[in-house]
Amino acid sequence: MELGELKHFSGLKIDRTKEGLFLCQRKYARDLLKKFGMLGCKPISTPLDGNAKLCVDEGRELEDSTMYKQPVGSLIYLTITRPDIAFAGGVVSRFMEKPRKPHLDAAKRIPRYVKKTFDFGLLYKKVSSGKLVGSCNVDFAGDQYTRRSTTGYSFNLGSAVVS
Repeated sequence: MELGELKHFSGLKIDRTKEGLFLCQRKYARDLLKKFGMLGCKPISTPLDGNAKLCVDEGRELEDSTMYKQPVGSLIYLTITRPDIAFAGGVVSRFMEKPRKPHLDAAKRIPRYVKKTFDFGLLYKKVSSGKLVGSCNVDFAGDQYTRRSTTGYSFNLGSAVVS
């Protein structure tokens, strides 16, 4: 029995266009904002404040850490088709053990950005050759508290990010 072309899979929407294959999680993103009461939030243009420096022990501890852990975990799943929020998701996930108020404020910024960019996703263009290209960038000792470096990388196959 043939089921036809794949259109939806585990929160992903797959659209076949003249240009290629477009993957997005528009419905998942909308449901995520609704679940956490942020569907009516004011959209913003960046997922993280570029000037904010989050530290492990600054700010008031949260009484209920699940109000931090659930949205952050849900946002991590959204990075499948949204590499634009992968760095921000990685930053806020560092504080899962003992989240504090500044961490929550930073985490709430990401869904506000997602609201402005619901239609973002990955377009795998039809190309004759699938050339694999990788790049990386490093922020040496960028974490003020641990002095650890942050490394970011991207691998593209043809026109789209694959990792």
